[in-house]
Amino acid sequence: MKTTRLLLAPLFCIGFQWSAYAAENASPFEEMDRLNNAGQYQQAYDLGFDNLEEWEGDPQFDFAFGLAALESGEPNEAVFALERVSATAPRGVLRERARLELARAYFVTNNLTAAENLFNTVLQSNPPANVRQNIEAFLQLIEARRNQQSPTFNWTIASAVGQDGNINSATSNGFIDTPLIGQIELDPNGQETEDQFNNTTLGMVYNYPITRNRAVEARFNLGHLNNFGTDQFDIANARGEVAYTWGDEVNRFRHGFSLGQVNLDGSTFQDSLALNSSWQHVGSDGWYQSVSASYTQIRYDTSSGASNALRDVDQMLLTGGLTKIAGQFTHSMNLYHANEDPENPNGGSHNGRTFTGLAYSLLYRLNAQHTPYLRATAQDVEHDSEHPVFFNTVRSDDNRSFTAGWFFQFTRDLMITAEASYTDNASNIELFDYSRFKYQAGFRYQF
Repeated sequence: MKTTRLLLAPLFCIGFQWSAYAAENASPFEEMDRLNNAGQYQQAYDLGFDNLEEWEGDPQFDFAFGLAALESGEPNEAVFALERVSATAPRGVLRERARLELARAYFVTNNLTAAENLFNTVLQSNPPANVRQNIEAFLQLIEARRNQQSPTFNWTIASAVGQDGNINSATSNGFIDTPLIGQIELDPNGQETEDQFNNTTLGMVYNYPITRNRAVEARFNLGHLNNFGTDQFDIANARGEVAYTWGDEVNRFRHGFSLGQVNLDGSTFQDSLALNSSWQHVGSDGWYQSVSASYTQIRYDTSSGASNALRDVDQMLLTGGLTKIAGQFTHSMNLYHANEDPENPNGGSHNGRTFTGLAYSLLYRLNAQHTPYLRATAQDVEHDSEHPVFFNTVRSDDNRSFTAGWFFQFTRDLMITAEASYTDNASNIELFDYSRFKYQAGFRYQF
């Protein structure tokens, strides 16, 4: 323990000497640096936090703030600040020192792979002997921690309240033309319905490490959507998954199966069984690539009518993803394609369909607490055969959605969320045309 405590002290106190860049007179950097050198890390952290919005992004400030955060028990804040310095500071002492302190912050937050990679990178630069000895000691600690890693439980609860302009994704038209019987009047429950709602989810993740690079993971999620004005479209869902994960710091693989159930207005509505597999690749310069595939059997409850079985389908879904982290921006793009084959083609062939979509999201990390984001999705759907009521037409839909939101990291474990979204579904069958505007605010708490 004594050795570990010594190693957790700033690495370069016995290695590189600090070489400060020129700073503006108004910068709090000099006072923060003085406080850090005096061991008054909490005071330095408080000073930096008060000036974060104005000075975040300045390499000297970010380094002093990151070091103070690390030493005062805020390692996640340290990671954010030191990552900025490591990425933006000119090559030299400041950048090298930031990389080592960042590796130490990764170690404290148990991101052992990132810590090991960064320590090894610095070793390749041939640092002084005493710095090399400290790095090698850290690498031994990383190996020891990996060998004694124990199972972990993580819980998340999230809840939001908001307004939904179309809770049942239905048309706003009261009358629909049909080819066989002409114009029909829709029941009010089959038309666009506006309501206020509360949506609450509870999630659990259990991770059981087998070896350094292999683990078994179990996930369980419960969700409940409660519409305040009507119960008819209230949804409760449960999903459990067991997966086996393996790989190294560059390539990770995941294979699992899941069971799900959806209840509508208190009654069983849909059950599902899925097999899934995925691969994620960590590239260079902030690039990440992923590919996933899933096979899902979707079955509808027949207690209210045997004809519900005609909706049963088997779905095959393929997804390719690309992510780029560029400074404060994170760009993500996913392309997906799915085919749903009807389980009962005699009478249910019109429920078979294929759909292809493209989703793009942009996150901007404004500072340590605030992250606004945008998301856009375009999806085209083609059904397999003519609709039984609109028998002259094979249904085809174009769906577009746009979302804007905000994450506010109130504390380390508590996040405040806000989001607004708009969806437009254009169909060649008037009954399935709809638009939907929804906004909500809530929280997410991890423990």
